[in-house]
Parts: sequence; C-alpha cells; structure tokens
Amino acid sequence: MSVSKPFWTNSLLSIVDQVLLSGLNFAVGMCLIRFGTKSDYGLYSQLFAASLFAVGVLEALIGSPMVTLAAHMNATQRAQMVRRLRRFQWVAGLGLGLLFGIGAGWVVHGNLPELDALPAGLAFGLYVFTSTLREFRRSVWYMESDLGSLLRSDGTYVLAALGLGGLLWWSDHLGASTVLGALSLANVLAGLLGRGPIAESADAADGAEPPWRHTLAQIWDKGKWAVPGTAVAWLGSYGFLYLTSAMSGVQATADVSAARLPLVPVGLMVVAWSRVARPVAGRMLGAHDWPGLNRLTWASLGAIELLTVVYLTMLMLAFPWLESHVLSAKYQGVHPLVWAWGVFFLVTVPRNIAGTWMASIGAFRQLFIEACVVVSLMGVIASVLIPRWGAMGAVLALIVMETFDTAVMTVLIWRHWRRIQREAPPTPGPAAA
Repeated sequence: MSVSKPFWTNSLLSIVDQVLLSGLNFAVGMCLIRFGTKSDYGLYSQLFAASLFAVGVLEALIGSPMVTLAAHMNATQRAQMVRRLRRFQWVAGLGLGLLFGIGAGWVVHGNLPELDALPAGLAFGLYVFTSTLREFRRSVWYMESDLGSLLRSDGTYVLAALGLGGLLWWSDHLGASTVLGALSLANVLAGLLGRGPIAESADAADGAEPPWRHTLAQIWDKGKWAVPGTAVAWLGSYGFLYLTSAMSGVQATADVSAARLPLVPVGLMVVAWSRVARPVAGRMLGAHDWPGLNRLTWASLGAIELLTVVYLTMLMLAFPWLESHVLSAKYQGVHPLVWAWGVFFLVTVPRNIAGTWMASIGAFRQLFIEACVVVSLMGVIASVLIPRWGAMGAVLALIVMETFDTAVMTVLIWRHWRRIQREAPPTPGPAAA
C-alpha cells in the first residue's frame, strides 16, 4: 500500500492553513517590534507561549484522545463523542481562561509596572478561552479530513485579526493587551462561521449511546499521560522564554523571540503535517500496514527537511534586507540568533515525526517519561549557558535538548514498532487515508 493522494492533498491544504496562521503571527510580531516597546513585545511573547500551553493541555486531555479513539469508531459513534466532548471543552476552556487571566494580571502587576495589569489579565483570559474553543473545532475538522471548513474558519480568523490590528495601528493603540483583545474577537468571529462538523455532530441521532462516564473514561484512559507529557514538552519548547526573562531580563526575551519569529513558518509546517498524518498513521497501525507506514515516515521526513532547507536558504538571502527595512533599530544584530534557530528547527523535524507516531500508538506514558528526562537536561544546560551567553545560550541549550530528544525518541519508536509487529501478525488490507 502506498501513501494515498488524499493524504498529500490534505497535507498541502493543512500547510496552506498553517501559512495563513504563521503569516498572522509574523504580522503581529512585526507590528509589536516596530511600533511597540520591548516590554510590550516581551510580555506578548510570554503570554502567547502561555496560551499555547493552555491550548495544548486541552488538546492532550480532549482533542488528542478523541482523534486516537475516532480511528476505531463509526460515524455515529464519532458524532456522539464529539457532541459530549464539546460541552466538556467549553467548561474546561472557561476555567483555564479565568485561571490564566488572573495569573497574567498578577504577573504584570508585580513585574511590569509600566504596563496596565487589569487590561492584560482580561484580554489574556478571553484569548485563552476563545482559542481553546477554536482549536477544538480545528481538531474535529482534522479528524474528519474536512480541510475546506478548516480553511474557511481560519481564513476568517486571519482576516478579522488583520482588520482589527489595522484599526489598532491607525488609532495608535498597539500593545500586548490590545492585540490579545483583537485576537480574541477574531476567534469569536471565526467560531460563528458556518455549521461545520461540530454543529452537524450535535444533530446526529443518538441511538443507544453509552453513558457519559463511559466516554469520559475512554478519554481519560488515553489522556491521563498525555496531559502531564504535554506540560513537560511545553516546558522544553517554551520554558527558555521564562528562564531568559528571569536570568537576563525581559529585553533578552524580546531578542530571542524576534530572532525566532522569521522561522515560525518552519515549526507550523511540521504542526500542519502532524495534524493530517496522525489519523492516517492510526489507521495504518490498525491495519498493520508496516510498509505503508515506513514509506510515509521516510517520505514525510525527506519532504519536510527539504522544505526547511529551502526556506532557510531563502531567509539567509533575504535577511540583510529584513534587518535593514523590517526589524527596528532595537533588534539590529540578532542574525546569529536567527541562524541558531535554523539549526534548532532542522533538528526538530525527525523528533516531531517520531513523536507523532508515538501519539498514534497511544504511548503517552512513555512520552511523558521521556519528556521529563529531556526537560531536566535542558534546565541544567540552560542554567549554565544563559548566564554566560544570554539569549544565544538559551537557543544553544534548546539545540542540545532537541538533539538528545531526537535520539531518544528514535529508539523509543523503533522499540514500539518491533513490539507491535511481534504481537500482531500482518493482515493486509487498505488503510484509508
């Protein structure tokens, strides 16, 4: 069996979707870099990373187990599961929004007296809540391979955010709090677009459905290790921002984030691929299609690494112009950090592919243990390198961490595949992609 044409089509559409989101993130960052203070941009970078943590926790608790279970359900069962989990998502998202909003206001009040704490807390809490709701819709669309609805919703989000951001720029009100408020409103507008798979699932006939506790037990069985694993993985990916801020100040955090900003499309490209590949890998694993899974692995690794190298080459040629005409004078001289980030993203590709396969298998406990080891290593290395080299030390610590993580993840996925192959004899049959 070969990797089917729909997989590559959906992968391309997913990349287009992530390009839209990446372009928006780039535009927001550039606006704050040019028209905001370093305190505003440093705060926004940390709050945005914190929002990714909140979204990631609910994705691990709800979205990721939902995709794993959906591979073994028919359409009616999936509709029942989605309808129930949507209600749970609302309650959990609201709780996280309140918690993170209060936390943001408290941090700003105690550490950044030049910024207003109350608007920051309110805007960030609303952004977290609306982002978790939008991300759940996106997870369902990926699960159902409905990339058309996904693109329409995310396109609306991007256009609304750009329009609202333009109004903020025109009225000279660009700042961390106002930008987060605009993104929250854009989330709401995108959520109002169309019925989509979530609305359709609510209309599905129930039939003789299992009780609520059965659905929650299934989700918890898959997500109980994914949640702490996601928390630890987030520390590995974004903890450097807070370590850098604590050890070198919010100005260094702004430099690290500004250098990383041009490379955000590379990270989002991997995310786009993983959202499409994971359900496909789950079906291939269920069908014991080892040759197809191997082809998918090597084809994905080669394609993503090639695209990454092409993008880095283009960035290398264009960066002198970007440094002179796009980055403000406050961020001149960050090009060594940009190349260090390029090395980091090249190393992350095989690790992300292996991690996606581990999640498809449902090996969340192993992912959690592995992430704990890797993050502990990163903390030790960062505590040595950041005081010595500041922002560059933070990126170097991440490169060491990702290299070690890639090696460990490769060994883990190889062992899992060998074990599954021994326990389940191959039964040829087409795996829908």
